[in-house]
Amino acid sequence: MKVFEWIEQFWAQLAKLLEYVRFCAGQSVQTPECRDFWLGSVYTAVGIGLLIAFIIGKKILREQLEFRRNQEKLQARQLLEEQEAREREQARKNAEVVPAVDVSQQELAASIKQAMLKARAQEATLPARDRAGKKTDAAPGRELSAIMMTDIVGYSGSMERDEQRAYRMLLEHNNIVRAAVVKFRGREVKTIGDAFFVVFRSAADAVDCAISIQRSFMEFNANKEDADRIMIRVGIHLGEVMITANDVFGDGVNIAARIEPLAEPGGICLSGEVYSVVRKKIEYKFEQLEGVKLKNIAIAPDIYRIILT
Repeated sequence: MKVFEWIEQFWAQLAKLLEYVRFCAGQSVQTPECRDFWLGSVYTAVGIGLLIAFIIGKKILREQLEFRRNQEKLQARQLLEEQEAREREQARKNAEVVPAVDVSQQELAASIKQAMLKARAQEATLPARDRAGKKTDAAPGRELSAIMMTDIVGYSGSMERDEQRAYRMLLEHNNIVRAAVVKFRGREVKTIGDAFFVVFRSAADAVDCAISIQRSFMEFNANKEDADRIMIRVGIHLGEVMITANDVFGDGVNIAARIEPLAEPGGICLSGEVYSVVRKKIEYKFEQLEGVKLKNIAIAPDIYRIILT
């Protein structure tokens, strides 16, 4: 019943409004009653127009932000797919290089090593060149960056025992690490054998990337024999570095390189500078390493390890 009463009242008010419009349409605008009526009508129309414009503008802005986020996700996915495609193509070429039958162990080792050297040379130049921006070797830029170093545990021994298996594991390792680096907005500076050198603009991104990498390797190693497992160490430091078109230099790089070997297989170690930034931002606990000395580092930072289990 209330609905019908409301409708009746609405139509009654609308009828009065139309009657007033007809009255004012035949009168002079200077008539006080009609002047106020027309001014009120104009203000109402302007207000409704602004409200509609605000609603439409808000919707357009939301759609643009969503489009930009989707575009960034698509670009990241495309970059990852391109990197995976390069890995697959390189693996195919390497497979063609390795003879299938009737070769000696020395010939097999020489073929695989030659393929690996070629792959490393390509990996060391492509990502840095694509992302270097306008910085040059003659005019390096200085930035505060989080430096991450990784290294496969026992990789040299794996190469001595079975080079083909070790190289396949290296490709699997590269895919896992690169996927995490892209996800957490890192810049792959270079690969040195089985080691990755990556920089981040954020210490939190670097630590999140390292945790993601170690979690991925835990899943990869599940239900695998010891010989097929991939265990890596990760070291992270936060410091000022010099960035050129193709490389990153500085004392912070040296410190990160000294921190990485301190990590346990499957573990992450980081400097006190990184710890002070991320200690309240991640859910994991930390443990300080006592009595640690870093070779050729005069003033060594405090070192912490992340307790992942």
